Amino acid sequence: MRYAPLGAEGSSFSTGKSTNKVIVSTKTRWLSILTGCLTSVAGISVGLSLGFAFPASILIIGAAIQPKFRRAGRGLICAGALLLSFFVFGVGFFMVIERHAGSRVMTADVVTWLSVVLVALCDVAIVIDEARMRRAERAVGRALTIESA
Repeated sequence: MRYAPLGAEGSSFSTGKSTNKVIVSTKTRWLSILTGCLTSVAGISVGLSLGFAFPASILIIGAAIQPKFRRAGRGLICAGALLLSFFVFGVGFFMVIERHAGSRVMTADVVTWLSVVLVALCDVAIVIDEARMRRAERAVGRALTIESA
């Protein structure tokens, strides 16, 4: 399997096929950025430290650099989503239930619940995009194998 030079316009394979299929969709990238920002705000408003914003920043950076640095961006998006899911579902969700079991709903609670929903939607969107991109990469790999045979 031969690859085109790094400076090739619009393609990464010697066959000239476009690699637009291996870029995370714009909707998923914007959903990742929105989720990261809102989750950081929710974590800080609930009283957690700025360390809660670290996994969200990984997700935001991955979504921002993914069109230019495809593999690094995908890796950061997946790692950020995994870390953010752990912190939101493991820490934030149970903290809201524990802290406000009998009191009235506050703005921080609404933001926290919204961040839980957004993280779940973002995880689903990332998994769907990853499956689509892996199918596209396998199809290009098969085409290269058939052409070289």
